[in-house]
Amino acid sequence: MTIRQRGKEGVCSAEFWIDNDFYQFTFNGKKGMPLITTKRQAREYESELKRQIRTGTFLQDSDLKNFARFFEEIYMDYSRRHKTPLATEVDALYGKRLLDEFGARTLFQITPRMIENYLIKLRKTKTRFGRPSAPSTVRRHYDMLNQLFNMAIRERVMGDNPCRLVSRTLLKELPTWQNRERWLNKFAVDEEERLFAAFNEYGEHLAAISRIVLNTGIRPKEALAIKKEHVNLSGQARYHKVEKADVLIPPSAVLIFKGKDGKPRVLPLNIVARKVFEILVGDTTTNEWLFTNRHGEPMKSAKQGFAAACVRAGIEDLRLYDLRHTFATRLLDRGVH
Repeated sequence: MTIRQRGKEGVCSAEFWIDNDFYQFTFNGKKGMPLITTKRQAREYESELKRQIRTGTFLQDSDLKNFARFFEEIYMDYSRRHKTPLATEVDALYGKRLLDEFGARTLFQITPRMIENYLIKLRKTKTRFGRPSAPSTVRRHYDMLNQLFNMAIRERVMGDNPCRLVSRTLLKELPTWQNRERWLNKFAVDEEERLFAAFNEYGEHLAAISRIVLNTGIRPKEALAIKKEHVNLSGQARYHKVEKADVLIPPSAVLIFKGKDGKPRVLPLNIVARKVFEILVGDTTTNEWLFTNRHGEPMKSAKQGFAAACVRAGIEDLRLYDLRHTFATRLLDRGVH
């Protein structure tokens, strides 16, 4: 413990160690510190600082108290270091809304009522498909806020988490996960026939994407990222380099270069999927990718076209991702884990 007094005004400073951590404070009336010019008062205030540090109630005066700055420098930094690339991408996407709402405020200015109003407003906001935001999507924004404020407490820039006082009644209406039980042919045995008839009339690529998802269980986003070199239609296994490692692609299989967890995996092809890939690989108009838009660039989404095809086919409440559920359901029907 060291108390020093310097300058004409006799401004005091304190230096001390707690649990192998070194602390230094200058009591000059700046950055949240009081102006102290006597050693007796400095010792008293030093004792108070030590108590706050040991009990976890000490708050640092920091620019990180700004919501936008804390989100980018702490929350997103943690996301990039500890989460998969896909999860980090989702954090950044959801974070745009949070920054629009709270970015100009400090963490201390955000109250439980503000968070509740934001969640209610978000529930009424429609997606680009004209549907209300899903409760699980709204809940994801709350969970991000909750995690962010907990991190602010650990960083000593907040003393409490306002999410802790958000209405429990409101949160019960926002489940963290909604179990979706929808698969092709669930409500009518001819759904699959009607769906692909609608595809054949308006777009071969939509039909091909849907066939691949339905017969491999691949995620739609992963299907759109497949290059021709990722498909092995030969009778011999071959290696494909993924970053610094070589991945073995068996005969009649496709490499998923980067899955949800950021890692590669290989999927076998059944007869239907193989025929689809043979046509796609042989298409010289798409260059290195299986699926491209009219500008020759890789397709980023097929949701809108799929939704339009469902309308033409008279099929309700079916998403492209549900074809993946259908694949899993059909495997279970055949006794496959």
